Amino acid sequence: MRNAALWFDRRFGLEEHTIAHYAWVIVAIAGVVQMVGAAIRMAFGVLIDPLVETFGWTPGSIGLAYALMSIVTALASPLGGYLGNRFGARRTMMAGTVLFFIGMMWTSQTQQIWELYVAYGIVFGISQALLLVPVVPAVASWFRRHLGLGTGIMMVSWSLGPALVVQVLAVLFENVGWSQAFVIVGVVGTGTLIFILLFFKNTPEDAGKTAYGTYKTDNPLMTSGNVFVSTQKEFQGFVYKTNAFWNLINIHFLGCVGHAVILVGIIPLGISKGLGPLTAAGVLTTISIVSVATRFGAPVLSERMSPKIVMFISFFGQGVGVFLLLTANSTLDFYIFAVVWAIPYGGEGTAFPVLIRKYFGHTPMGTTYGWQLLGAGLGMALGGVIPGIVFDITGTYTWAIILSAVFSLAGSIAILLLENTRRQLIPNWPEMEAKPTSGEVSSATIGSAEPGIAGGN
Repeated sequence: MRNAALWFDRRFGLEEHTIAHYAWVIVAIAGVVQMVGAAIRMAFGVLIDPLVETFGWTPGSIGLAYALMSIVTALASPLGGYLGNRFGARRTMMAGTVLFFIGMMWTSQTQQIWELYVAYGIVFGISQALLLVPVVPAVASWFRRHLGLGTGIMMVSWSLGPALVVQVLAVLFENVGWSQAFVIVGVVGTGTLIFILLFFKNTPEDAGKTAYGTYKTDNPLMTSGNVFVSTQKEFQGFVYKTNAFWNLINIHFLGCVGHAVILVGIIPLGISKGLGPLTAAGVLTTISIVSVATRFGAPVLSERMSPKIVMFISFFGQGVGVFLLLTANSTLDFYIFAVVWAIPYGGEGTAFPVLIRKYFGHTPMGTTYGWQLLGAGLGMALGGVIPGIVFDITGTYTWAIILSAVFSLAGSIAILLLENTRRQLIPNWPEMEAKPTSGEVSSATIGSAEPGIAGGN
């Protein structure tokens, strides 16, 4: 397999990159973890109408389960980041997998609304934090350079997961019912996670490799030991003292409120306008598929130009685009919205790891990213409950759409207040004196590029 990968690199002239590196296995595993872990949350809108029909609960009361899950995920995210840094992403994600299975099985047997709140809201919420928070920093540790490329490929799964699961759940709901659908997805998802995590390595050093994009002149970074733990605490203190750390939490919150309103409300909104359940689910699937391009492109562009520009365009486009829903009445209207809105939405959240790297260098980002997902989770909670509450009060989703735009546009303004990304905000993470000795180094080590942090502005 490795020889075939090296032949592919030579055949297509990939001087700066290589597919013959274990970093891409880590990216693939992370993508599947993201796909399985995030899909059920992103596809929550499919569950609302079946529960209304089965139990007679209101959309607002059902939406509270989504809000509770998002709040629990948010509150547990800093802990998930810390556990990933302290004990390794693999162990943390295994614990999340166990809770994922419990949450899915319990949700499938729900008979009372409080059970939905506990199973989906609390148990599944904690599993989200333990699965989705540690995996991104772990991938970052595998990239000395070209993190934008690795992040972009990984983040594609955030679109593909919901695209697949929304349709699978919609079909299963019609054929076997919502309860059995959750059992099937829970069993298959848990089995998939356990299998792929067997091949996951927390750091390149754990696998006897060097990080992707390491030059021969680079000193290895500190990644383990007692000194690593104490140094990590010291550098995290530097991070806490920057304005960017706190502003990024706020930006994540605002963006997630903006798009959660749409992701949770688009299916019931479509049904209220006369679309069938499968057709309405297809709108969410279209959003997921179209957003693949910008989920990949945003972090790649962010490494080559200012991430602030990329993020501002994404937030602004996400805010302005939702106004198309104010006049949407036909199937065509909804699918036009899905295509137009998905483009900025896809780039809204995927550049954050690159921005963290630019501001804070190679300092382990688990805790920092966990705090950002605290803001994201609270945003998803508020955005997730807005459509149901607005509909319960007004009988329409108009004000929910307007609020979505307000939060996204506020996020675009907050991005303009971030520091210049040309300057790292804290000291450089310490390097060790010994040179890397592993034989598996990306072909970029042979290139003529000067050592240093790649990525421009």
